[in-house]
Amino acid sequence: MKKYTVAIIGAGSRGLRYAEHMKENPDKFQVIAVAEPAGHRREYMRKLWNIPQENCFSSWEELLSKPKFADVVIVATMDNMHYEPAMKAIELGYD
Repeated sequence: MKKYTVAIIGAGSRGLRYAEHMKENPDKFQVIAVAEPAGHRREYMRKLWNIPQENCFSSWEELLSKPKFADVVIVATMDNMHYEPAMKAIELGYD
């Protein structure tokens, strides 16, 4: 079975819950990037997944300014903030 690489936008309670679920399934998922404005949340996610510093971003705009580099993007921002990063991710070819 393929192991999917994942970028998470938003490392609050929603993003963390998704990350924890994926951590329970290490044969299926590897989080390789995070975008989160709160430094302590971004750092927690970086340590949880051993994400390279160059794949830790303070905004979704920074993460999605790069060419597609993960299989999947999870948009785990607050509900009223989903549209723009979701549309940009789709434009870049993310599922």
